[in-house]
Amino acid sequence: MQWENLTTKQFEEAVLSTNRVCVLPIGCLEKHGDHLPLGTDMMIARAVTEQAAKLEPYVIFPYYLFGQVSEVKHWAGTVAINSSMQMMLLNEVVKEIRRNGFDKIILANAHGGNNNCLRYFVQTMLDERRDYIVYTYDLWELTPEQLQHLEDHFETPGNYGHADHMETSQILHIDPNLVQMDKLNPGEWDPLGRGGWMTEEKLSAGIHWYTEYPNQIAGDPSLSSAEYGKTYIEFCAANFAKAVKRVKQDDTALQLQKEFFDRCDDVSTIG
Repeated sequence: MQWENLTTKQFEEAVLSTNRVCVLPIGCLEKHGDHLPLGTDMMIARAVTEQAAKLEPYVIFPYYLFGQVSEVKHWAGTVAINSSMQMMLLNEVVKEIRRNGFDKIILANAHGGNNNCLRYFVQTMLDERRDYIVYTYDLWELTPEQLQHLEDHFETPGNYGHADHMETSQILHIDPNLVQMDKLNPGEWDPLGRGGWMTEEKLSAGIHWYTEYPNQIAGDPSLSSAEYGKTYIEFCAANFAKAVKRVKQDDTALQLQKEFFDRCDDVSTIG
């Protein structure tokens, strides 16, 4: 159920019928090589969450494009708002989702640059008492068996990363008119090796991605196919639907969160 397509009455019914679960698909606007659209991550997020909602119903929040993508500001089309605004905006959005009746909110992430900031964001949900819980989930995760199925049934390059075989195949399935395979620049997806020493020393820096992949493509997309993309999305959707079902069935996390805040209050009354 897409939030924006519901009437007010339908919305009220959806809050109850989904056990108060709302999913917020989150991506970004950034370059995906020269062959994929800027909104690739958002399109994939929406496709996977819509497919999963057919298996385990929930309300899907409208497109949310304001992810962490500061490392791609050197390419036109990127929208990179500053980190403090990202956190403030997302915090206000989840508060509004709660005000509309949902107390279980899942951030469905389809952009690798969001990984760390979304995990930090959900940790900040313990800064003050809340009567709702926020989860984060990376939509691209597959089981070893699913990955093996893809390797066994499709010709694949075996190296993945960004604007790669997996993402290109998914967009070929979602809308092939948006893919321009003739714009591929072979070799452009190979790491440059300029930041390899950081990886060797277990270091991380904001510039690390740029040192290796300044052209915003990592992994060979040349063997991409719509059929691979369809299967991949189906696997991702099934996995996400399973996670949502567990969230819908569980009340322990909210109870423990209340217990946590109660104990926090008790600390202030010592003595």
